[in-house]
Amino acid sequence: MKLINRTLLLLSALLFINISVWAVLFYFQLLNQVKITIDEGLANYKILIIDKLKDDSLIVQNDNFAANNYIVKNISEDYALQIRDSYKDTLIYSTLKKSFFQTRMLTTAFAATDGKYYEMKMISQEIDKGKLIGKIVTSLLWLYLFLFISILLVNNFALKKTWEPFYRLLKYLDEFRLDRGIQNEPPESNIREFSMLNRSVLNLLKANVQIYNSQKQFIENISHELQTPVAVAANKLELLAEEKDISPEHIQKIGEILESLDRLSNLNKSLLLLSKIENKQFAQEEKVNFAHLFNRIINDFGDYAKHRGIKIKYNCDSEWIVKMNKDLAYLLVMNLIKNAIVHNKQDGEVVIHMSEKSFTIENTSNNPAIPAERLFERFNKNTESKSSTGLGLAIVKTIADVSGLNVTYAFDNKHVFKVSPILP
Repeated sequence: MKLINRTLLLLSALLFINISVWAVLFYFQLLNQVKITIDEGLANYKILIIDKLKDDSLIVQNDNFAANNYIVKNISEDYALQIRDSYKDTLIYSTLKKSFFQTRMLTTAFAATDGKYYEMKMISQEIDKGKLIGKIVTSLLWLYLFLFISILLVNNFALKKTWEPFYRLLKYLDEFRLDRGIQNEPPESNIREFSMLNRSVLNLLKANVQIYNSQKQFIENISHELQTPVAVAANKLELLAEEKDISPEHIQKIGEILESLDRLSNLNKSLLLLSKIENKQFAQEEKVNFAHLFNRIINDFGDYAKHRGIKIKYNCDSEWIVKMNKDLAYLLVMNLIKNAIVHNKQDGEVVIHMSEKSFTIENTSNNPAIPAERLFERFNKNTESKSSTGLGLAIVKTIADVSGLNVTYAFDNKHVFKVSPILP
């Protein structure tokens, strides 16, 4: 969820809660004010009725509100002196509606001209709380809708404009590449906090670019410096082996040393390649057709596999096209096929299956299943293979990680490697 939309959601939720609380308080306040107004009306009406009923001849005692909105009955003087004007909510039965309705009632007492005392109860018009609540809720819903639309407009125009420097910085970071260095600085902003963020990000990027360049230079230097003496030593050993007075035992030892130097050279190249992949020095991407890539690599390894008596079966149900670096795609497939051939058994087979969104490589082997958590670790190799550097599958895993692919391993009487896209 975007930050702007989350802000809108939180503001809307808080607004709804505040309006709901305010609506409850407003309802009770309004109801109280309505009662005060009704009580004042009843008090004024009481004065008019009492003034009209001063003459005892006009007083008609009744026990219901059917004829008038008040009732009068004769009471004793002692009881009359105890009565104080009181207001309360009550329910009155309406013969017309044949139901009870809520009203406000005033109870008072007065003395007639003949010295008699009377109790009078007066009721107001019907108080319909249900309609009152309905009107308030309807009004508040319209108010909430108006405020929500206002917040939405403010969010899409004012807040979006305010956060524009932040999104420009995100775009700048998405387009930034360590191998290309800092070609331009993040866009300036007149908002102090975003300006401080831009400076902090720029300083961080400069430090990372400097570290990256230092590591890159160090790796290239150490690789070059190591490769040169290894090549020189191998060359001198080959010349030494050609001497006439060298014994067969010495020639054998020289061969073992040359083999070790060759492994050291391959190890150096593999580590340098791993470093370049992890530093994303293979940045150029294009659409790679894995079906065509397999045809090419299978043809390259055909003689080697035939020499070892290994059959390669290739089943292509559909072409799988992935946008990634072409060289890395080649290295990925090459290392997996090479691993399937090298760690196979005599007269074994390699089965490759290509589908629309993945491919699998299966190979027979005399070796048992390997724990998946250790398989892609560096220098994890078959001890029987002297030429293996233990970095082939580590290179495969690194390529898959930087290319948005997922490589998995399973064992079902065969070693099975599957490469597929990383699911979101």
